[in-house]
Amino acid sequence: MIKINVKDVINNTIAMSTEDGQKLFKVLYENIKSSNKVELSFKGIDILISHFLNESIGKLYEKFENWDVLDKVITYKDIDDDDLELLKEKVIPTAKNHFKTSNKEDMIDESILDDKF
Repeated sequence: MIKINVKDVINNTIAMSTEDGQKLFKVLYENIKSSNKVELSFKGIDILISHFLNESIGKLYEKFENWDVLDKVITYKDIDDDDLELLKEKVIPTAKNHFKTSNKEDMIDESILDDKF
């Protein structure tokens, strides 16, 4: 499992810009594409908005075909309960609805869910 700290990726305690969301997206995308499970920590993030989550996590649903696996390969840590609810109840369902008919680029190898790591 790869541990990623949002604050370290964006070099900021405020997670709200498109550019920062895209930075995190690239890191997440490359790790998941390489069949890595990800522990994503929000430790040190003071402000987190839905736009950032859409850019960084929501867009993953455009790229990967197997959403069930995608839902399981990222573990969220050190995130406020309200922000986690925003992510799981708004951002992810909205992304799934938006990207349900688009062509997916990559498959996730389901073996990533094995506890080999």
